[in-house]
This record gives sequence, structure tokens and C-alpha cells, in this order.
Amino acid sequence: MPRPENPLDPETGPIAAFAVQLRRLRADADKPSYRVMAKRSYYGYTTLAEAAAGHKFPSWEVTRAYVIACDGDLDEWERRWRETSALLNRSGNGDGGDRNGERSPPDPAPVGITATLSVGLAPVDPTRARTLPELMAMLDELRRRAGLSLRQLVSRSRQDADGSVLARTTVSEFFQGARAPRARDLLRIVELCGGTSSDLQRWATACDRLVDPTDAYGTVIRASPPAEGTFGQPAEHYPPGGSMVPRLLLGARLRALREARGILPEHAGYAIRASHSKISRIELGRVRFKERDVADLLTLYGVIDPSERAPLLELARQTNAPSWWQRYGDVVPGWYEAYLGMEEAASSLRTYELQLVPSLLQTGDYARAVIRLRHPFASEEEVERRVQVRAIRQRRVAFEEPFTGGDRPKLWAVLDEAILHRPFRDRTMMRAQIQHLIEMADSPGVGLRILPLGAGGYPAAGSFTLLRFDDPDLPEVVYLEQIASANYLDRPDDVELYTRVWDECTAASRPDKTTQLLRRLLRDI
Repeated sequence: MPRPENPLDPETGPIAAFAVQLRRLRADADKPSYRVMAKRSYYGYTTLAEAAAGHKFPSWEVTRAYVIACDGDLDEWERRWRETSALLNRSGNGDGGDRNGERSPPDPAPVGITATLSVGLAPVDPTRARTLPELMAMLDELRRRAGLSLRQLVSRSRQDADGSVLARTTVSEFFQGARAPRARDLLRIVELCGGTSSDLQRWATACDRLVDPTDAYGTVIRASPPAEGTFGQPAEHYPPGGSMVPRLLLGARLRALREARGILPEHAGYAIRASHSKISRIELGRVRFKERDVADLLTLYGVIDPSERAPLLELARQTNAPSWWQRYGDVVPGWYEAYLGMEEAASSLRTYELQLVPSLLQTGDYARAVIRLRHPFASEEEVERRVQVRAIRQRRVAFEEPFTGGDRPKLWAVLDEAILHRPFRDRTMMRAQIQHLIEMADSPGVGLRILPLGAGGYPAAGSFTLLRFDDPDLPEVVYLEQIASANYLDRPDDVELYTRVWDECTAASRPDKTTQLLRRLLRDI
């Protein structure tokens, strides 16, 4: 049982009176324990207990955490804190000033967490920001003044059942400038930092000026799902595919240089202050490159001639180019980004599917059903953003005009017939999906085959995709997707094994029977 707090007389001074008010707030909140309050506010329970002990005047950051834990009115308590601090400063005892490590209060206006989160510092006024980086710097300052780490910010979003959940990687990239935020995410961060309604209005005004209200391709992000049957509706033109091609090329050339010199990955990693696994990720194109690391590796590998170094260093700069899917960071996991880049860089895609229609051949309704199956707790807006990613991939890779991203890859797909017999949502959706497959089978960019149920045994134990690239320096890659991760295989023995499996599955399916089989299934549904 927790020890009772010592009684306080509010007449003994402003500090005791303020502590009594804090205790009343806690009593009105059904007197939660300080450990419970610490979990709610992400502050130490000892610090919160000392705030109401009456020994010293708490800082605004601690007071704010106490009020949040008790579900109090931040604006009202900020006013009380400021009045008490001013009273202590006038009394000359220093309890509200610097003696106990507290900062002097700022000028009384404007009131609000945006302006006065950290007393004694200049107000954080988002309306003064002239560029998006300036606005994000102000947001980071707001987070810092709120005393929240990125981990605490994300944890707080998960605890708040009434708001959206933030991903830590996404938030980190917002503050690093690697990903442009959406206005709703920015306002969510302000809210989690204790922003009042007036603060949110100021930040919303700044967002209207500086945050692009559209997605990466000019499509307004929907607050509600589109009409049934539409599929993502990405814009007509797309920027280049991003950094994956230069990453793959540079990685392959660095590996060739290292092996030619007989240098072990451990020694190469030491040269750039990294581990041998980092060298492996660099050579496989799994990470972005730092120009300094590439320069150090080239020196280690004996590439001294400026004319030889220059094109490789230029490739290193290109590896940090933005990619279209960065705008969808809330629904595109990091392990999947590498595949999206490879898919765009590939000259041909060969995919075998055992459970579902390949995502590049799905209709919008079928895609929504698959996404809801895999993400049962996703909101309608999240589902639509995932659908939109698939729609963009379809338009980029194989099928629709107009397209400005370069040569299209060839898509080869083998589907197990069981996929089309499996009951999935409703007949109308499956009929539309099969009709779509019939149309795709006649497309010049697609080679579609159905592996019939009567084909007997075959060696494919799961779905996989083979990616081939035009550049001779780039090896073929086998992509194996799992529920929450993926494997990328590029060892020649592995690629040869999966290529043999693909050839056997292809030989067991007859291309002249594909459309005939699909039409028969369409009649049977």
C-alpha cells in the first residue's frame, strides 16, 4: 500500500499552495498511483511525486506531465504555473527562478504550449516558418521542449486510443528530412506534445502553406475511401524510380573491386568504421551510401585516379535520391522498400504464386480484400493507401498508359489453379478478378499461365519472384516474401535452384490452355 503524502498547509506559501492544487487535481482523477501516472505521462514517478510534495516549485515540464497524467486542462494549469512563478520571483526568494535549476517565465503572451512549452525560451511560432525544413525544425524543438524522445512520442500515440498510431521509423525520417510529412501526421505530433486547440490551429495554418496536401503524384489524400470499384487513382505521370538502380550498380562494382584486391569484408568494414555485415548490405544495394564511405573504400581498393573515382562517387550521390514510395512510409515497411526498387529496375519479373493472385495482376476489390485479410485492424484510409501503392506499381511496371518511367519490364506469372477455386469474399469480386486475368493474358507485357490441379507433383513449396536486370554487373535476385519480412537471394546456386523450379512449373502449364481454363472458371462461378 503506498505511503500517504504529508499534509500541507496552503497558507505557508506559494509552493505549498501550488502543491495542494496538484494534489486536488490527482484526487479529482480518482487518485491514480504515481507509477500509473508515470506510464501515462512518460515521466519518472519519483519526479511526479516530488512535484506535489511542496518542497520546491516544479518546472513547467514536470507540471505539464502531472496534468496530462491526471487528464487536467493544460491551458488552465499553464496559467496557474505562470502566476505562481511570477509570485515567487516577486518575493525574491528565487524559488521560481534559477536557484533550483528552473528557468524564468517568458512574457505572458501568447499563451499556449506552442509559445511557452519551455519557459525562458523564445516562443515556437510555426506561422513564421518560411520553408518545410524550418517548420520541421520548429516541430523538433517543440518535441524537445515537451521532454519526449522519439520512442516516447510513438509510445504515447499507441496509448491514445482516439488518435492515429505513429511509426518510429517514419517519425525519425520526418525530423531527419528524409521523408516529407503529411499534415495530419504533423498535427498529430503537435497534439502528442501537449498542443492545445489554439496551438493546433496555428500549426494547421502553417501546414496549409508549407505541407503538400497531395500524395507524391498529385493525388489528394482521401479522408474517406473512394467509391467501390476504383483502384487507387494515381496520377498520370511518375518520377524516376529512385535510388535502387545506382545502389545495385555501385554495390556490385564495389564488391568486384574488393574481391579483385583480395580484401575481406571485415577489413573493408574496419576502413569505414563499420562491421562486415554493413559491407554485405552495401554490396547488395540494401542501404543508402555515404559518399565518405565510398571514397574510403575506393582508396582501400586502390582506385586513386580521379577519372575512375568520379563516376562511382556520382553513383553514391544518386543512391540517396528520393523514391516515390517514401510518401507511403506509413504503409510501406522498410524491408519491402528494397523490393519496390528492384521491381522498377528489373527487365523481367517471373513470379510463381501458390495462395493469391499476384499483386501486379489484382483488381482493386481483390486487393482490398487481401489487405483487410492481412491487416484486420487497419482503418479504411490505411487500406486505401495500401491499395494505391499497388495501383502505382501496376501502372509503373507493366500495363497502363501513359507512362514516363522508361522501358517496361516483362511480367511472367504462373498461378496455381487452386487460387481461383478458393472461396474469397464473394462471387462478384472473383468473377471480376478472373475477367481481369483473361484481359491480362492477352496483354503484350504479360505472360500468364495457370498450373492445373491435375499437373501432379511439382517442386515449388511456396511463392517466389525472380528478378532479372539488363546490366550484366547485376545478378539475378530471388525474392521470398514472408508475413513481416522478406529474404533476397542472389547467390548463383540459389538463383539456379529457383530458376529450375520455375522452368518445371512453366513446363507443367500450357499457355494455349490458360484463357480456356479461365473462361471455364468464369462460367462455373
